Amino acid sequence: MKNKLYRLAVMLVTILMVLTLPQSILAETIGTETVLPTANYRTHVQNIGWQDWKSAGQTSGTSGQSLRLEAIEITLNDQGYDLGVAYQTHVQNIGWQELKYNGETSGTSGQSLRLEAIRIFLSGSDANLFDIYYRVHAQNLGWLGWAKNGESAGSAGLSYRLEAIEIVIVQKGGAAPGSTLRPFVSVYNMGIAQTQSQNYYDVDTLRWVYGSRYERPIFYDNSLVQMKLDVFYEALENSWVQTNNADYMSFVYAYTTDPVFRQNLIGKYENNVTAAITYNNNNIISVTQEQYRYNGGAHGNSELTAHSFGTRTGDELLLGDLLAIPDSQISTKLTAEFQQLKNTDPNYSDIDLTAIAGKLGTNSPYYLTTTGVCVFFNPYEVAPGALGRVELLIPYSRTDLLVEVETLI
Repeated sequence: MKNKLYRLAVMLVTILMVLTLPQSILAETIGTETVLPTANYRTHVQNIGWQDWKSAGQTSGTSGQSLRLEAIEITLNDQGYDLGVAYQTHVQNIGWQELKYNGETSGTSGQSLRLEAIRIFLSGSDANLFDIYYRVHAQNLGWLGWAKNGESAGSAGLSYRLEAIEIVIVQKGGAAPGSTLRPFVSVYNMGIAQTQSQNYYDVDTLRWVYGSRYERPIFYDNSLVQMKLDVFYEALENSWVQTNNADYMSFVYAYTTDPVFRQNLIGKYENNVTAAITYNNNNIISVTQEQYRYNGGAHGNSELTAHSFGTRTGDELLLGDLLAIPDSQISTKLTAEFQQLKNTDPNYSDIDLTAIAGKLGTNSPYYLTTTGVCVFFNPYEVAPGALGRVELLIPYSRTDLLVEVETLI
């Protein structure tokens, strides 16, 4: 009898000890039987107002109705853990708002302003036990990838509305609910600026006889990527300046000492570089720089250069990175596309397919546009100079040739 009472007492003490353990320790003790905390959330939708509360990955918002999310509230069913939730939204005309917590409203009401992006964080001493995942349905983009633990989800700089959201909490390091590819899409904070300019005016002939101008992209984000891109374009500019100064001195000398040279000029000497941003989306930028030079003779010459970068890393993207075909097939496959162009466009009837095939490869020059990838050759490279630049535009729909641009980030 005493033994039975003793065993019963030990059992009761053990149960009491387990029940009084902190929840974070208890969770580790019972392992896979742990009941996970869940997120509860509701959104304020254009023309609808506040919807019912959703939880555990359910969709809040709408799909296929072109209605914007205007505000959101998020709470947690913490299951006894020391947990809270914080979140902030990127709002049309406002930008990132301040953090809101545990059911507070983030966004606006009565202002007809769209949510464009969101960040969600877990807080509390048990936050390190879990990951909070969330994904959004954005205008023109559809469902984006899953973001987690404060990462941005949605878009910025594109004026796209959020239309729906899903939120899930998993154990720390657990599998994501789905693809984490491209949770956030933005245009890069950049512009075009003229950084060099020189002119020479001849007082004897009353003529402007020399002019140069250099344009390049300028990057405004204060980040390591911005510094990396600046270094790249600084090197290009320095190279241009050195060449331009040498040409400038050579031209001025010839102009001032050689009457025949001066007499045969059909215009002033020019060395102008004009830059353009041809693509800024999907965390990729593409920039062209066209240089026009006239230093005597019957006419000037133009040459286009182009560079594309992933704005998350600052790494340059080569043509081979964009193609869905092996490097060994680039010349054959793309030459066939130029053959088709030659057969259907009378302007390209004189292009040299042999020259094109010999020049095509993973490093061939190209730039991105809003509709596709443009592979190009400068005047005289593969056709008579009168034809000008030879360009082949490969639409993004050509998935037999191109990878999906959004997979590159």
